[in-house]
Amino acid sequence: MDALLFPLLLALLAGFMFLSMRKQKKRMAEMQDMQNSVSTGARIQLTSGLYGTVIDATSSDFVDVEIATGMVTRWNRLAIMRVIPTDEAAATYAGHTAPEVEYDDYADHSDSVSLDKPSSDDARDTDK
Repeated sequence: MDALLFPLLLALLAGFMFLSMRKQKKRMAEMQDMQNSVSTGARIQLTSGLYGTVIDATSSDFVDVEIATGMVTRWNRLAIMRVIPTDEAAATYAGHTAPEVEYDDYADHSDSVSLDKPSSDDARDTDK
């Protein structure tokens, strides 16, 4: 029984290592495809956390990124962490504020708190 346990554990360990390496290689391939497919005009996030717009993506080694109006910097393609989807891109610009939501659904103000001074009847301590 003990003679079978050790080879079984080795086989399980080897299988686990094979599956984890395969998953990591797949993730790296997806990341490289994303970095190579970046095009001019795309909104990106760099590994440093910086957001910018790709100005020139013609080189295979680097991209020119506009990080502020008129401020263009050159970055290695490997520094691109993700491409921001168009519907989320507005939130990545400096000074962006989310639109305020109006709460007209609360027409009944029965739960609202009054900041008025309580009347003399309400101010008495009745827990004596």
